[in-house]
Amino acid sequence: MNTLAQQKAVAVAPKFTAAASAISSITTIFLIVCCRGRKKRTYHRIILGMSMCDLVASVAWFFTTWPIPRGTPGVYGAVGNQKTCSAQAFVAQFSISGVMYNASLTIYFVLVIVKNWKDDDIVKIEPLLHANAIAWGLGTALASLSLTLFNPVSWDCWISAAPLGCQESWNSHDGTTTCVRGDNGSIYQWAFYYAPLWFVIVLVSCLMYWVYYTVRAQDRRMRRYHPPAPAVTNLTLQVRRASVTHQVRRASMDSLSVAEPSNHKRIAAQATSYVGAFFITWLFPTVYQLVIVTTQTFPFSLLFLTAFFVPLQGLFNLIVFSQPCYIKYRRTNPDQFFLGAWLRMMRQELGKRSSQ
Repeated sequence: MNTLAQQKAVAVAPKFTAAASAISSITTIFLIVCCRGRKKRTYHRIILGMSMCDLVASVAWFFTTWPIPRGTPGVYGAVGNQKTCSAQAFVAQFSISGVMYNASLTIYFVLVIVKNWKDDDIVKIEPLLHANAIAWGLGTALASLSLTLFNPVSWDCWISAAPLGCQESWNSHDGTTTCVRGDNGSIYQWAFYYAPLWFVIVLVSCLMYWVYYTVRAQDRRMRRYHPPAPAVTNLTLQVRRASVTHQVRRASMDSLSVAEPSNHKRIAAQATSYVGAFFITWLFPTVYQLVIVTTQTFPFSLLFLTAFFVPLQGLFNLIVFSQPCYIKYRRTNPDQFFLGAWLRMMRQELGKRSSQ
């Protein structure tokens, strides 16, 4: 049983990260919807779907313990009932769609970078990328609702046996249970969430290695057929006319300019950032679940980090989505503090979209 201070911590802290994520998801949606050109690209439509899933999940996680039935032992701030608990849990389970959208996004990057598909080719299979993500969320949420699996789990409502710690039938010698609701909830947690989540983590890791290997091979071929020009040193030009001197200097500077990175390289860098955001979001829940399975303990530190980081993917995705604009802004404003520069850049971008 957690102390009262610990109960308050897991009830309050996620509200801040969930609110930040919800605002960030709304911002991403606004930036895409208000730009006509962006809605025509598969990439932006996938990000739009992912942001919508992140938004509804962040709203559910913002309520933390409020929807949990009043009087539930060991829970601070529980003022709801079974209906509010089931409603929150339904949306929380739907967040698996956001996980699946991460897989869809990585598949998109593989098709663009590895297979050299154009957007006109990808659009033919795009409905499958959206349908798979949404079907996982709606299907598992509806199944959980019909099986009465939605019950309190420490800091919110989700798939669980109730009351917490009851004897589930799969883990008893005679197949009996002491659970009032959600018998075998721990099995369904794995079947409906953690197994698909870990499958996506492995899939995304393998696909991103494929992207990395492809870009690296392309870079080697470019270096082989287009070796870098030798550096110019001790350049001394004797000219008599000042105008000729200016022209020669300018020509010399042009010859020394570094070529911009390839389009595939830039896309791969952004793809890596999206995968990094996905991994950071789900690192602590993964470690927490592994500790539960292997040691049958529930460390509060991991519980707190799980509750704190799970709602954050909307914020991380906005940071990655706005990265190209941020890099462009920093080129003209190199002396600004990075956080201040990012906020000014976002205000600038939002102003542009509002005026369209």
